[in-house]
Amino acid sequence: MSKRKKAGNSGVILDLWRPPEAAGDPVGCLATTYTFAPGLFDEQCLARFLEIESEPNREDLAFLLEREHRLGSVYAGVLVDHTLAGVEHSLRWDVLPVRIRAGRQHAKLSLLVWARAVRLIVASANLTEPGYRTNYEVASAVDLGPDAGNRVVLDEALDLLRNLLTLVPGASHRPPAVVRAEEFLDKVERQVRKWKAAGGRSPVRQQLVCTLPANGPGKTARSSLDETLQACRKRGGAPQEVWIASPFFDLDASSNRVTATLCKQMGRGKWRELFFCVPEIRDETGSAKPRLAAPKALVETALAHKGAPTIEILPAMDEAKNLRPWHAKMLALFEYDGYSALMIGSSNFTSAGMGVGSNRNAEANLLTIVDSGPVAHQLETVWPTTKKLANPNSAEWLGAQPDQDEDEQEKDPPLPAGFLTATYRAGDERQLSLYLDPADLPKAWSVHTCGQDQRELFSASAWRRGGRLTVLNYAWEPVLPPEKLLVRWADLKAFMPLNVEDSHKMPRPAQLDQMSADDMLLILAAADPSAAFRLWARRQNPSSLFDADLDSATPIDLDPLRRYDLEATFLHRIRRRARILTQLRSNLERPIWGLQSLDWRLRGLVGVEPLADRLMAEFVAAGAAADEALLTLADFLIVLHEVDYRPVDGALSKGIFEKRFRPFLNELAARLDGQVGPHRNRVSDDMAEFWERVVIRCRE
Repeated sequence: MSKRKKAGNSGVILDLWRPPEAAGDPVGCLATTYTFAPGLFDEQCLARFLEIESEPNREDLAFLLEREHRLGSVYAGVLVDHTLAGVEHSLRWDVLPVRIRAGRQHAKLSLLVWARAVRLIVASANLTEPGYRTNYEVASAVDLGPDAGNRVVLDEALDLLRNLLTLVPGASHRPPAVVRAEEFLDKVERQVRKWKAAGGRSPVRQQLVCTLPANGPGKTARSSLDETLQACRKRGGAPQEVWIASPFFDLDASSNRVTATLCKQMGRGKWRELFFCVPEIRDETGSAKPRLAAPKALVETALAHKGAPTIEILPAMDEAKNLRPWHAKMLALFEYDGYSALMIGSSNFTSAGMGVGSNRNAEANLLTIVDSGPVAHQLETVWPTTKKLANPNSAEWLGAQPDQDEDEQEKDPPLPAGFLTATYRAGDERQLSLYLDPADLPKAWSVHTCGQDQRELFSASAWRRGGRLTVLNYAWEPVLPPEKLLVRWADLKAFMPLNVEDSHKMPRPAQLDQMSADDMLLILAAADPSAAFRLWARRQNPSSLFDADLDSATPIDLDPLRRYDLEATFLHRIRRRARILTQLRSNLERPIWGLQSLDWRLRGLVGVEPLADRLMAEFVAAGAAADEALLTLADFLIVLHEVDYRPVDGALSKGIFEKRFRPFLNELAARLDGQVGPHRNRVSDDMAEFWERVVIRCRE
């Protein structure tokens, strides 16, 4: 590998969650991780993916409402190793635990989908603060659009994600969280079906290489190392030079199976060059003797297999002299007359990570192979600047460090395999359901809720008395769901993931009770809902934390979201409301990317149905202004009746939209008419007749 000066390639992984230019509306995202920080995913990753402009620490109310509003129309989920999946999270998105016997869900792959763009992020970073902010990590994005994109990589990613879903405990029972994830992947497949795929032989080829255990009869285990070497041999010959950068290695110091396997598959009849780039542990005493966080077996095994090993020390500081623990995983391979290749992703240089041996993790890596030439040199610039260790025998070999993967947080013991999945049913008949595998349950156990309402839900003794059922149900009286579920057994405890059956039935934030019909109408009609939410929230809770210059960037005379003026004339109010209703109709006619989005647009937190209910409430309380209030309600129904949905490729068809929207409007008009009935004597005859004509029109 060239030792010339490297090109600048630093960046912020969080920026990859922002949509590409002209990406369109968000459709959904599914990410995978080993360790997990729900706060980072919720407030940083999702906020960028959804383009939420409110800041969680500066505009709490606006951020809460905007996040709830936007999440209702998209899918969001995270596949997490089962040992770290029970932490708290919003019930607006799913946490899916992945259980691998003798292995981990260690892949770091994120699938982000917008109406006109799909992005795959392959990284070494977990969804945690260290992974996204402080560690030395590596990440790459593969973008697809209607006119171009690597369909091969996307298909490989969809296949991997579907495989991981089969490893979710209780997946065979079809829990709602698994069904939602599968439907999302199916939707992505349908969305890109008509998109153009890259064709012909290109000097640059990319594919996903994975490690997976054999999961079930007929399933074949996968190896990231084998898939990488096979792809390289198809492009040219076996590699003659390999560079390895990894923070973790196998703990067994007597041998190194991965090194041996790699050497055997390198170029035959040639001296194989291997460059091991390893972390250095700094000595507080200031000793000049290098202290390497790696086993000396790397060198010994390479020599035993006709390899020429070189030891390079990985950087511990970035260009700004900030200390950054090394966590990136990289593998560079060279066939001098044929190609250069680079594999980046989640696989450490271990047997479980590379897929050598019987115990395998789930791993995801992006392999890029470039034909020899100018482009190949650009690939080399991705590699960090390392320092060659002249005499490896002079170093202190500390051996492989445990692959704790950012495990400075205390871990609870793994949840017993008998606890499969837990689901919360919101709505009028609230219920908690627990799915069990009796064969893998401990002898004594109990399940408790955490938070403001703490109680025991289930216990082993009650379960046995009840007939050892595989599904337990508990009627939940409180309006709000439990914060977390805690399982206790044999003086041990662990949290259990809880997902909601239907997030649309979750209780509305109490702050929405303060929102008037005009407020809701302005938000629904706004071209920029973020600005509308911020404006409304600022009026509810004035604070010096708001920057008036930033939050009032639109001149008041041009701002369609300004507050309703009670001093205005009746004619002015009617004209102004007509303009807003016209904008509302325009928003309702925009393309929709799934039935979930349509239902949320109609019935969501600030949707058509809640707005109709608020308008009705204001009519009931209108007093002498009943005619004007009923006129507003009638105008609202007229606007709904005139909605002319305008689909585009990939969106819901007009036929599907009409099949769902027209019955909704019919039902809404009938319900509102029934509520108006007891108050007809409060409005004029002309107004009552007008209302009746509007209702009949909407119910045709």
